[in-house]
Amino acid sequence: MSVTVTQGTQTPIYSLDNGGTEIQVIKLDIGSGTTIQDFGGTITAVANLIKGTVTKVEGGTIGNIISGTVDTIGLLNANAFSTTVTTGTTTLGTIKAGVNGSVIYITDIVISAGSATTLVVGNGGTNLPLLGTLSFAQYGGMVGNFRTPIFGSSGSAIVYQQSVGCPLSITANGYIK
Repeated sequence: MSVTVTQGTQTPIYSLDNGGTEIQVIKLDIGSGTTIQDFGGTITAVANLIKGTVTKVEGGTIGNIISGTVDTIGLLNANAFSTTVTTGTTTLGTIKAGVNGSVIYITDIVISAGSATTLVVGNGGTNLPLLGTLSFAQYGGMVGNFRTPIFGSSGSAIVYQQSVGCPLSITANGYIK
């Protein structure tokens, strides 16, 4: 249904009847310049989003985030893990067992030692250290949150060995890919 407005030359305005009330219909055109392109319900590309909420980005690149909050829970790897090992001996121990054909990535690690000791965290064995040799004073420790994860080789376990048999706790977070 069209409603005409008298401007001297009857210009039609598109509208729809909604419960007895005429509602003007506005067409959203996303074309550029003189090219007309109807809005299809999906914004395909955004050069600059000044304010708003983006719930999902599937593919593409996100540049600089000037301010706001990034909810990283949705960014967690599906093969994420968290493990804690404790020991009191100097034997070679496993932080995360190897997975055939996959690489173990450590994103965060917390280590605490009950006595003065040194510690090596290695790739399958301590002859290929990923962290180490780390020296700890009595009741010493460290926290490592790696912007770039440390990782072993495909199929290899992430292991540790300390020099003195003392209470030792290692908590590691990461993912397998």
